[in-house]
Amino acid sequence: MKKILFTLLISIVTTNLVLSQSEVKDTLLLAFDNDIFWSSSSELEMDIYKDFGKYGSTNLSDSDPTTCWAEGADNDGTNEYIWMTISENISTIRIRNGYQKNETIYHANNRPKNLEFELFASYEPSGYVTESHNGFCISESLTSRSVVLEDKLGYQDIQLGFDWSEIRDQLSNDKTFDKDRFILKIKILDVYKGNKWNDACISDINIVPSTYFDLTIDEHGLLNVSANNTDTLFYNTEYIYQVVELSPNSKWIIFTLVPSYIETSRVETVYALYNTEKKQFIATDDVTILFGFKKESGKLYLDGSTKDLEDKSILLEDL
Repeated sequence: MKKILFTLLISIVTTNLVLSQSEVKDTLLLAFDNDIFWSSSSELEMDIYKDFGKYGSTNLSDSDPTTCWAEGADNDGTNEYIWMTISENISTIRIRNGYQKNETIYHANNRPKNLEFELFASYEPSGYVTESHNGFCISESLTSRSVVLEDKLGYQDIQLGFDWSEIRDQLSNDKTFDKDRFILKIKILDVYKGNKWNDACISDINIVPSTYFDLTIDEHGLLNVSANNTDTLFYNTEYIYQVVELSPNSKWIIFTLVPSYIETSRVETVYALYNTEKKQFIATDDVTILFGFKKESGKLYLDGSTKDLEDKSILLEDL
């Protein structure tokens, strides 16, 4: 089958925009499908519309092992790559490696062995859109890591290993790039060789939703919500809870508490610190007013004050 190589990466030649912390490096055109945007460095048997061909990158989102993305380079697929959008805090993606239409076809084609995951900040310029693609401006690389896939049928979960707290700090003063949508580049570094064809294939890539914390509807408790389960961390009808701040690592939550039944018009605000890993409230000694969290020298602190309004910080790893 004839391979046709294409790229959707368009270098910016008119400007080298320097932002507060990050710099626009390139632009991308990504095809949209199922709320995720995709493109690839090449594809096998490209059709009129890039990424919509028989082996286009949008096949990665259909959860169908009888379809796949197959790269279209003249080599074994090494250094070919996929672009996709992900939201903040994603820690796990689920990959169906190779072309899993059946076991024979799986072993006939190359399967990625070593992958590099590289993360970029992005934003969508106004009006930068076609009938089939949306345009994105992307930053310099924020972080990257490589992983080794197993040579097996079925899904395998891959931990991205990104420090989202550090990424948020890196973009904290940035006024250009979005903070809720990022671009992930998945590059093939090495392959398991096929016994018939020299095309590297991936059948599916699914994002595993991150867990998050949410108050109950009546605000008497806290829920830990994941893709498959909702866990009640605590529930107390005596108080109404309001979240002041969630720490960057999602390990700590500052609450304010008010009694459910107020007998007088004057109610003193009570602050409480909750540890989501230990699933319990943690005493803060004489610090009774909790302002928020701050990071210094790579360590996380709780900022607050005493009853005498004296400012005080607590190293959270000591609690």
